[in-house]
Amino acid sequence: MSLFRDLHVPGTPLLMPNPWDAGSARILENLGFKALASTSAGAAFAQAKQDGDLTLDEMIDAAREVAAAVSVPVSADLENGGGDRPEDAATAIRRAAAAGLAGASTEDLGSDGIYPFDLTLERVEAAIDAARSTGIVLTARSEGLLTGTLSLSEVCERITAFARAGADVVFAPGLKTTEDVQAVMDAAGTTPVSVLVGANAPEMTVEHLASLGVARISVGSGLARVAYGGIVAMMRTALVEGRFDYPDTTASFDEIARLLK
Repeated sequence: MSLFRDLHVPGTPLLMPNPWDAGSARILENLGFKALASTSAGAAFAQAKQDGDLTLDEMIDAAREVAAAVSVPVSADLENGGGDRPEDAATAIRRAAAAGLAGASTEDLGSDGIYPFDLTLERVEAAIDAARSTGIVLTARSEGLLTGTLSLSEVCERITAFARAGADVVFAPGLKTTEDVQAVMDAAGTTPVSVLVGANAPEMTVEHLASLGVARISVGSGLARVAYGGIVAMMRTALVEGRFDYPDTTASFDEIARLLK
C-alpha cells in the first residue's frame, strides 16, 4: 500500500488504467503500467448489468479478480460503498483492505442522487478513519459534474472539504477543460488530484495534465467501452451489410498470448 501511495506525485502523474477482468488487467500490467483500478461500470457490463447495479460484494469480487491477476497495486471502485450511511462507507473501505487491495474510493452519489454536503462529509470522514486504520489509500470523489447536479464551484467546495478531512487523493470525474482541472487543483491544495479522461479531449494529454500538477490519470469505463464498441460496430455491420470489418486495432493471437504471460 505504501508503494501505491508513493506513486502519486503531483506533476508526474501515475497512469492508472481501468481493466474490467483478469485478462485485461494482465495485458495492462505487461504493457508496463505500474498500478491499476477496477471499474464498477466495466465489471457491471461484463455481468450483463447496468452501471450502478452491482452489489458491494460484486464490486469487491471484481477488484479482487483484477488484483489476483497482477503483481502491481490495484485500487477498487466501490461507488458509494453499498449504502448511504457513513458506517457503510467505512465498512466498504475496511473490506477492500481485507481483500488485499491497495486503494479504494468512496463517492457522494447514492441511489437517490448526490448526497447533501453534510452527509457527504460525514461519509468521507468515516471512510478516511477506516483507511487510516488499515493503511489503504483512500480516494474521495464527487460525482456532481458527471450527474450534472452540482456546479463546478460546488464540486470544488466538496474537494476542499475532502482534502482538509485528510483524503489521500481527491477526484472529480467530468472535468472537460484546463480551467476545470485548474479549479479542482486549486481546491485540493497539496492533496494529490486524480483526473478522469473518459473521452477524446485534445487538452487532456499526459504532458498537459502533468504541467497542471495532476498526480494521477485514469480512464474509468473507457477501455471496456472501447472493447464493446468494437463488437457493436463490427457485428452491426455484419448484420446490416453482410460484411465483416475487423478494426485495424484487432490484436493477433501471438500478441495476446505474449501480453497474457
